Amino acid sequence: MDQVSRNKENYVWKNIRDVKELGEVRMEAMRAFLSDYGNAQQTRRYINASLPTLPFKNAEFDLALCSHYLFLYSDHVDQQQHVDSMHELCRVAKEVRVYPLLSMRNNKISKHLTPVMEALEKGGINVSLAPVKYEFQKGATEMLLAKNV
Repeated sequence: MDQVSRNKENYVWKNIRDVKELGEVRMEAMRAFLSDYGNAQQTRRYINASLPTLPFKNAEFDLALCSHYLFLYSDHVDQQQHVDSMHELCRVAKEVRVYPLLSMRNNKISKHLTPVMEALEKGGINVSLAPVKYEFQKGATEMLLAKNV
């Protein structure tokens, strides 16, 4: 929240009015998750796993969503980790959607986006950029779509 507060000008304050409301929204989401997580221990609704290796079968899911991890943390997650993670998501899901595509550090398109798209295409995966209706981080108006052929 401190980082968002220091960089308020990089965000669109439309759906969420200000940093204070953002903190409240995130805290409520965390409370809801923790409440559900405690109740869902027996059902295995949550699987402890992390990219770039997932414990799922090939094409086990129709859709995989990756939000606010890949590309956003381009300074912390290197290019090979991005490529490996995207290949793994494409292995377990027929379609993968990633948003946002901007790096948090400079609010510009991640330096890893083009190399990742090229690596996926080379592996026979259809990739494209698609517009999104939601924009919170200024300039985050597209998502990456990756579909297995």
